[in-house]
Amino acid sequence: MSFFRLISLQISALGKFWQEKINNQIFWWNIILIGSQIAFLIFKFNSLPDQVPLYYSQPWGEDQLAHASALFLLPTFSIIIVLINNLLATIFLNRIQLLSRLLVVFSLVFSFLSLVTLFQIINLIS
Repeated sequence: MSFFRLISLQISALGKFWQEKINNQIFWWNIILIGSQIAFLIFKFNSLPDQVPLYYSQPWGEDQLAHASALFLLPTFSIIIVLINNLLATIFLNRIQLLSRLLVVFSLVFSFLSLVTLFQIINLIS
């Protein structure tokens, strides 16, 4: 099978994947949640102190603190998770539909939990 034929099959699978209503809706909810994270962070960024608590797995104290710009890691990781999971979901769509659906739903859960975490951190220090 030629390289171009393989690429055209993947693009066709991607089109089929996005034609499913639930996948399309979950993707747009991800975009809304990630956009909310970025907008909220930009809106509150000037009122944040230089150091914010971010690394909660570290021992209590200064080890948990990071520069305020490190909060942009939350929407960045959300974007990465959404892209990787949607790519993997299109690959597994024809073979393992349950895995495909779980990957898409997990990306939504991850985006939502990132938004909640961001709200909690900013409300904690404000």
